[in-house]
Amino acid sequence: MGRTPRQRVLDQRAIAFGRLGPALVVAAFLGVADSGSGETPPNVLKTEHFDRDPGWEGFNNRIAPKATKTVRQDFGYSPTHFAGKEKGEIGGTIWRGSAHASYAARIPVRTLNDKLSASGSFALTASSGSSGVFFGWFRGDRPGGGRQNSLGFRFAGEGAGARITLQLVTATNQACGTKVTPWIVDKTKPPGQGRKYRPPSIKNDGTRYAWTLDYDPLAADGNGQFRCTVRSNSPKPEEFETKTFTVTLPKGYKEQGTTFDRFGLMNSERPGNALTIYFDDLRHDGQVIDFARDPGWEGVGNRATYERREEGGAHDFGYSAPTRHAGGTPGELGGTLWRSGVYGYYADRVGPFSLADRLEAQGKVVLTVGPPDSGMYFGWFHSAHKENAPTQAGDFVGVRIGGPTRVGHYFVPAYATSRAAPRPPSDAREHPPRVTVEAGAGPVLVPQRVVPWRLVYDPDAAGGRGAIEATLGDQTVALALKPGDKAKGATLDRFGLFTTHIGGSFLKVYFDDLTYTAARPVRQTGVPRAIERLGLAMRALEFGTCRELRSSCSNIWKGDGQHEPTTPW
Repeated sequence: MGRTPRQRVLDQRAIAFGRLGPALVVAAFLGVADSGSGETPPNVLKTEHFDRDPGWEGFNNRIAPKATKTVRQDFGYSPTHFAGKEKGEIGGTIWRGSAHASYAARIPVRTLNDKLSASGSFALTASSGSSGVFFGWFRGDRPGGGRQNSLGFRFAGEGAGARITLQLVTATNQACGTKVTPWIVDKTKPPGQGRKYRPPSIKNDGTRYAWTLDYDPLAADGNGQFRCTVRSNSPKPEEFETKTFTVTLPKGYKEQGTTFDRFGLMNSERPGNALTIYFDDLRHDGQVIDFARDPGWEGVGNRATYERREEGGAHDFGYSAPTRHAGGTPGELGGTLWRSGVYGYYADRVGPFSLADRLEAQGKVVLTVGPPDSGMYFGWFHSAHKENAPTQAGDFVGVRIGGPTRVGHYFVPAYATSRAAPRPPSDAREHPPRVTVEAGAGPVLVPQRVVPWRLVYDPDAAGGRGAIEATLGDQTVALALKPGDKAKGATLDRFGLFTTHIGGSFLKVYFDDLTYTAARPVRQTGVPRAIERLGLAMRALEFGTCRELRSSCSNIWKGDGQHEPTTPW
């Protein structure tokens, strides 16, 4: 009886498999022999859009305040005469808080190309620790808060009085200024904590102080310069009262688009306490202000009472479901990170990696609020450190976002190797010293601007020493590892954000659309790989045509990747 067409096809497949069998066995053994050869495959990248909670690990990233505090803003026009001889002045009790509050005159828009001048008197009648207020020119529209677009006096209160700083903060968050009340060095104490301090030289007993403040855009070869004087009616004035304080703008500050449209009082937008201060005998930009009656200045939140939950050092960052500061759809990573308080982080479990691994990450970032003396870090670090930040404990590869104040907030590469025994602090109030190596300059992160970024650590760069490149927008800065640091090593098992508890203020920063090195490849041995290829050929024999068989055989020998395992190897 003749063979049917289907039987003849099966006979041909059997003959072909009989001829192919030995080759498959050889291929399996060749796979074993070849399993250790070739280049090391790249580490695995992970992408996170934060469209839902990523379930990252949080440590001290949500610090609940120990208690709420009632804020009672109560300042504006007052019929009193603490600061002047006649009744009528402006001022009152001003709280340092996250909600903006101000009382100011609307003025024509001024820039750093305009001449500015003001004078008057003030009197401080009550103060407390962690209190503060600003007086001078500023911009009424303040998206996100912060100190941008302001020029004037900053008062910082303590229980015994206050200190004064003269400061300009440009539209791009770069700042310059000078301390009016001085630093004191107690030479009887050893170098370190407590040797240098700044007493509250402005008395809170109602002493009247006369002041002047002028800005000349043509001074200092056209770079611009501002200066001030402060003198009390005390029979024994302090040394700073006999001086004129002068600040020259760094080159380029005038070109940063800084504008002012208000002149008056404004609270410091950082959680704190209250001080009570009054101003009188005011002149500004050629106008004499008569406070015999209410001048009708604009008040914003200056007569308000509310419960404040934010406190200094109370971190509040991590997954943020409702916000989209960094663009795109709701859901991102970030929040409020203090440069004080306990160490905290929010990070994904990765690796573990070492300084022998290539690491890369990219995404979008926006700094919504960035006052002076604030900063944070992000990148790969070691979760075993729980008392001190990696900047002090070691084991870190990533980026620092932070000052100095004159530039705003750099976006620069940083790293720290493993440290067997960190040096203990010399004082109970002192934190261990910073051990990170950081680039001294680089791109600047300007508030309210969403910017793409990229970070690459290449262990083979810089002649094999290793190097980190950080790119913000179209600017890149590189940092090569110091000789011998790569050999010291680092253990890196988390990727995310962390704080540093060197004393300072807070910032608010957000990230989205992250792609980052998250895992090492899972390399299959030659035997599983060859068995998988053998299975492909068997399936072709069982279900395919002769043409499919030839294709499978070709893939086995050519290794075109069409039938490679989906898991990286």
